[in-house]
Amino acid sequence: MFIRDLLKQTNSFTDSEKLIAAYFLDARESVAKKSIRAIAASTYASPSSIVRFCQKMGFSGLDDFRDRYLEELRYLSAEFEDVDPNVPFLASDDPLETAGKLSALHAAIIRDTRSLLSDASLRTAASLLDCPTVYIITLSSSRSIARSFQEKMMRIGRSVRICTDLHETRFEIVHSTPGQCAFLFLSYTGESEHCLVFARLANEYGHRCAAVTSYGVNTLSSLVPCTLQVSAREKLISNLGDFSFPISCLYVLDVLYALLFQKDYDANRKKKIDSSRMDRSPMVRSSGRHSRNPLLDE
Repeated sequence: MFIRDLLKQTNSFTDSEKLIAAYFLDARESVAKKSIRAIAASTYASPSSIVRFCQKMGFSGLDDFRDRYLEELRYLSAEFEDVDPNVPFLASDDPLETAGKLSALHAAIIRDTRSLLSDASLRTAASLLDCPTVYIITLSSSRSIARSFQEKMMRIGRSVRICTDLHETRFEIVHSTPGQCAFLFLSYTGESEHCLVFARLANEYGHRCAAVTSYGVNTLSSLVPCTLQVSAREKLISNLGDFSFPISCLYVLDVLYALLFQKDYDANRKKKIDSSRMDRSPMVRSSGRHSRNPLLDE
């Protein structure tokens, strides 16, 4: 969720907090130049009340809140091409027009996601995933994306397991050796209870954890040491096809694969080529349906 939207959810705010929230919504970028005393004076509050409000919002204090809020405003003000990510095509569009709009949407989503990645977050994520086994925890709708990553990693001799069974996932977290595996969570909202339960459990057992989730404030980001943020322009309900997360998540996983590949480039290139050659050789030669059991023979 965006900070902007959190500021508008005033149901849990006191009257004083409502004034502070309204101030931040109105001040926008100008808050960068305001001291805590100036903000307190404008909202008829004390400096300590401003700090407590920021902490209630999930930040360590005013500076942390202000940095994230200004970053969000810059992100939201950046132009997202000419295509509407929620309604990228119309009923009246001809086939080639529809194809062109979706091509523009795919490219825009990847550019938007690229703008959210940093050198530090990518290096941290690659380091966390550089271990004998990576477990991916996500909802069923994203497992095909995870499977693409799994197959690429398999071809360079790396083990990736996609967790599909709740009990098996819990068993792996509880019984795996910390440092010998990592858990990667994929969730657009960052609020999937499926991911949150296991992220908390993985933390409890001291495992390496990382997440791919949408830009903004969400619970999953607060539970893992490394978050790779993806495009958050698409609404949850009013979109025409859930395009954003699959495209941006696949892109981020491809980047992670490339970073892990680079750690031993020449050896991994050989493994990939050898694996591709092996794929061209049939594993099973069949001469038709037959049996060596005389009871089954015609």
